[in-house]
Amino acid sequence: MFVLVMRTSTKTALAVMFVITSSASLMQSGVFSSLTQYSSVFSITNDVYASKKNETNTDASPSSIPDKKGIMMHDYGGEIGKVYNPLIVSQGGQKYYQSYMNDNSDEKAKEHFINTADWLVKNAKEKETNDIDYSLWTYNFPWPFYDGLDPPYSSALAQSAGIQILILAHNMTGDDKYLEAADKAFGSFLVEYDKGGVVTMEGGNDEDDSGESKGNNGDDSMFLQEISKPGYEKTYVLNGHIFSLIDLWNYYKYTHNENAATVFNKGLNYLKDNLWKYDMGIWSYYDQIGNLASNGYQKIHTEQLAKLYEITGEPIIKRYSDKFAGHMAVTENITIGVSFAKLGEYDESIAYFDKALAVDPDNTAALNNKGLALAKLGEYDESIAYFDKALAVDPNDAYSLNNKKSTLEELK
Repeated sequence: MFVLVMRTSTKTALAVMFVITSSASLMQSGVFSSLTQYSSVFSITNDVYASKKNETNTDASPSSIPDKKGIMMHDYGGEIGKVYNPLIVSQGGQKYYQSYMNDNSDEKAKEHFINTADWLVKNAKEKETNDIDYSLWTYNFPWPFYDGLDPPYSSALAQSAGIQILILAHNMTGDDKYLEAADKAFGSFLVEYDKGGVVTMEGGNDEDDSGESKGNNGDDSMFLQEISKPGYEKTYVLNGHIFSLIDLWNYYKYTHNENAATVFNKGLNYLKDNLWKYDMGIWSYYDQIGNLASNGYQKIHTEQLAKLYEITGEPIIKRYSDKFAGHMAVTENITIGVSFAKLGEYDESIAYFDKALAVDPDNTAALNNKGLALAKLGEYDESIAYFDKALAVDPNDAYSLNNKKSTLEELK
């Protein structure tokens, strides 16, 4: 039970395609059309790890527009149009604050920052659940990136980002209204998802990829939900959880609220026990309902985990930060290798495929692409050996099967 504590080159022509991704992601991402078995051109599939659904917007973009007081709005177009998104509001405030910190003569940035903090104070909706008084910044428009999410709904990420703005405003002005509003908003992390809060208590005895039993029994594990609405499917968005944890750590350092330390530790326990669920072997998942991270979110996962490791020193956090960074390096090297291959620079392309294989020796895309480049150079026996290596990893890999077949026909 929570108690809210305030403050405290070859002439032959193999008719197949280079690919960037391995067959696993082709099957799971759902974003690829079928490829013709034989083709006279090389092909690159861009952003091959894009998710099946568009992810939550966590960055102010050119569609973010300030109102007359400088408070950042977001224009989604269509029927939604220009609205106040609590997260975008807070992100705008963060930019104003940084501008003022960089130049203390920038009074306009300071004014807009304070206006943003005041908006957060004014627009926090008072709630009460099980004797916990708290507040939420609610979304008052249908979320365009998850089906069926109609207003009102809330977000742990928006809550933590708003709290950050409020403690910065308190530190700048000394006005206790900002700290009181931050404390009240933090209360949402003490209320469960199905009761109107933004967290879910976790537990159980799952197994990780090594078969080791994982999970906490009881209430020692918690997830901070980026999308929160009682009755709506829990999405378990990874970046939202980690961003919120980092924000709450900053809140704890400022206020010494022991409940914030408790939530942080339970959220950290979830990651220690469940990060393996976000690792598909060659990329990370954006959430736990089947969406893969885009390139941008893969980078965010890597950087967030690295920051969290700086705070906690937990080895498993660094392990996955490094692992996700390795995924990105593999994809980048394969992409560059395919670009060289399309130019007919096969020796150069092989060098990049080798870089990818140095990180992930079983990557079927790198194995297949190196095999195809070798075939283009007339190194047919070695080429077939690489197709066989790919097929040893995935006997059903269509690209390697087709390329091996084409290479054997060239040998005839």
